[in-house]
Amino acid sequence: MKKYIIGGYVRDLLRGQQPHDKDFVVVGASVNEMLSLGYKQVGKDFPVFLHPETNDEYALARTEKKTGCKHTDFTFDFSPEITLYDDCLRRDFTCNALALDEETGEITDYFNGRQDIENKIIRIIDEQNFKQDPLRILRAFRFAAVLDFEIEPGTKEILRKMVAAEMLRYLPPERVWKEVQKALQPQSNSARFFEGLAEINGLEEWFPELQKLVNTPEIKEYHPSGNAFKHTMCALTRVQNDSDIVKWAVLTHDLGKGNTPPDILPHHNNHDLRGLELINNLSDRLKLPNDYRNFALLFCREHMRVCQFEEMKLPKQYEFVKKISDNYRNPQRLKMFLRCFYADYYGEWGLNESCKNNDFEKICAHITKIYNILENITLEDLPEEYQKSLKKQYGAKFGTMYREYMIRYLKAGLKE
Repeated sequence: MKKYIIGGYVRDLLRGQQPHDKDFVVVGASVNEMLSLGYKQVGKDFPVFLHPETNDEYALARTEKKTGCKHTDFTFDFSPEITLYDDCLRRDFTCNALALDEETGEITDYFNGRQDIENKIIRIIDEQNFKQDPLRILRAFRFAAVLDFEIEPGTKEILRKMVAAEMLRYLPPERVWKEVQKALQPQSNSARFFEGLAEINGLEEWFPELQKLVNTPEIKEYHPSGNAFKHTMCALTRVQNDSDIVKWAVLTHDLGKGNTPPDILPHHNNHDLRGLELINNLSDRLKLPNDYRNFALLFCREHMRVCQFEEMKLPKQYEFVKKISDNYRNPQRLKMFLRCFYADYYGEWGLNESCKNNDFEKICAHITKIYNILENITLEDLPEEYQKSLKKQYGAKFGTMYREYMIRYLKAGLKE
């Protein structure tokens, strides 16, 4: 029996990055032998075991064969005769098929994965094995985004053929969203994920709302590329180091432009309102958690109003900040909203473009000032005369008067 660390841990080690979870593969062992050594079996479809002391996962070396269209339609061979080479051959990319002997420190590299890591290349190992799992289409672009690697032309052509064969439709939404979420993680070049899918016509199956943006024209005065998809990708790149929920809101904020009536193009009147239904459709399709859906809806609905903020009367400013900060209780949501605004506002423009007149900084400062004055303010924080007056009111009249007093409190705070 021989044990190896395999996959992402070895890849990241060679990249000079801090490796994370170790995945072990065991060659030359049987299920009974693993159990006799105290390992606890947890895998159902194929044997995965937990180490009795470290709780690390150990999988028996295996081969697999596709038996149907579903992602669960596989048969496995995990007999002791399966070699390390056999197990590596079934894996997706050369950069993920290096095995480290923990005892000797020797790295086994059957497919020149080390060289591809040095050259920052995503390359499949074996076309026949690769095509058995359509999720690997998304994984290819996810790794390109997370590792900042390029997909080599031959691999990209195979991905294109898999998309043309409609293989993506057989994926469950949970697996699709998991890949998207990983591609949106902080520090990832997330635009590369969606741009790559667009290049091989891979958006239509799961992201038709984004696909519609690919050929949607924009007014070049505001978006120099003249294209809604390119603007979205540029905006997404602006927040490369932000959270996945911020990136998701930026990605979806202009979906309504894909449904603009042709007779008003390249103008996109009311695209903020049209986008709400599309975000809900996409969220339903991917079975998104509600926090992603709700924040994306908030930014989509409100993003066109931010640039009008300076012209708003104080009561409207009060209501706007209240809405984007969860009633002046959530500074993190306010910060996330302003990060999305930053991404959309600058889009393709350079950060020092004179045509922007520094409005971004002024608007953000004003919104933040209002929030800071009213953060967590309650009835007890208002002047005593306001409190006495409010205690005499009930129902809708109380709400109206409370809002009026809060705006007065805000006005006084701004003067100070």
